Amino acid sequence: MINLNENSFDSTSVSIFNNGVAGVVDNVKLSKIERKTDPNSNNPDYKLIFVDSNNAEVNMAFWYLDQNKDTFAKDLTKQGKMMKHLVNCYYGENFTFPTFNTPKELLDTCMNLIMQKALTTPVRVYATYGTTQYPKKYIQIRNYVPFIEPMNVTTSRLSSNSIDQMTRIEEDAVATSSMPADSNII
Repeated sequence: MINLNENSFDSTSVSIFNNGVAGVVDNVKLSKIERKTDPNSNNPDYKLIFVDSNNAEVNMAFWYLDQNKDTFAKDLTKQGKMMKHLVNCYYGENFTFPTFNTPKELLDTCMNLIMQKALTTPVRVYATYGTTQYPKKYIQIRNYVPFIEPMNVTTSRLSSNSIDQMTRIEEDAVATSSMPADSNII
């Protein structure tokens, strides 16, 4: 029997990461790492889900790189920097990485390393609404280095940059016509 009078069917309020405020966010935890299950879907190959102190979520997506794309070298450099930054956050700056034969191996290995420590380690992240060149409607973790650091860092490297979009871009209001819809124009 389905009883719509139960509380389980009530609407719930949506929690927004860091209450929608861009900037440094302390005591964030990586709550889970989701791996794509359907190889035919457009979902990212990995999704890191971070939660703030109010259990509001934000995620970072990572895909296997396509070696046939014109931007492959640039994409590999960016993803390599992000993986190194993430792993160093959890293992320290002196961590010695293995060598990788493929970009897929790089991503898989780094995600496995992160998974081993991240779920129990609070961190500090930098949240933005994208960049001034590519603003986003929703708050996200900055998509370039530095974007994360351990909570025990005393002198943070996380600070605003001139390209960070720090406020949410609001959509323009839809213009309405002052002409009645059913008027006859001759």
